[in-house]
Amino acid sequence: MYVCNCNALTEKQIREAIAKRPRDADAVYRYYDCQPQCGRCVCEVREMLKQAREAKAAA
Repeated sequence: MYVCNCNALTEKQIREAIAKRPRDADAVYRYYDCQPQCGRCVCEVREMLKQAREAKAAA
């Protein structure tokens, strides 16, 4: 599933970037050398980052 249509970033790609330890949404986009265009995906990327942090803290 696409998370960012403007940059054609999939959920799998976002999770891959998060696994490389980006601290915020901007770092996720920099990982792919892009930036959000319309901004609709930023909230979802932030939520995915939050979930990853929570999962790590629970482990």
